[in-house]
Amino acid sequence: MATDYGTIASPWGRLGIEIGAAGLRRVLFDVPPASALSGVWAEAFHAYIAGQPFPSALPVDLTSAPPFTRRVLEACREIPFGDTNSYAELAVRLGCPRAARAVGQALARNPAPIIIPCHRVVGTNGQLTGFLGGLSRKQQLLRHEGLTIA
Repeated sequence: MATDYGTIASPWGRLGIEIGAAGLRRVLFDVPPASALSGVWAEAFHAYIAGQPFPSALPVDLTSAPPFTRRVLEACREIPFGDTNSYAELAVRLGCPRAARAVGQALARNPAPIIIPCHRVVGTNGQLTGFLGGLSRKQQLLRHEGLTIA
């Protein structure tokens, strides 16, 4: 299966973007220089950097994710730009009200941060908790979307 790979310069570091036939596969932080990404995904990233939400119609390839993880990632992608949910709220939305930790573990395996906005998921008390790009980057992404969370 052919893949496309390119980078995008962003306020959160250089992002590596991998796209396959079924859609976006991975977003990586702090990658070395490579060819600039082009096409619809590049346009979507540039629009996001300019303050626009990602179009939900752009496909993300989650075929390699286990079923529960896929459900969590799909539910996370539905959290609106500029809003947050807690891990517990996401678990309830999935019909698994006692699975907040499992939701957190699934989000820790998010192959496409920013696109699947796990930075929008916070602790029940509203505080920032884990993010594979680091808590300061999570805070920067939330600020970019108009939210201030300590």
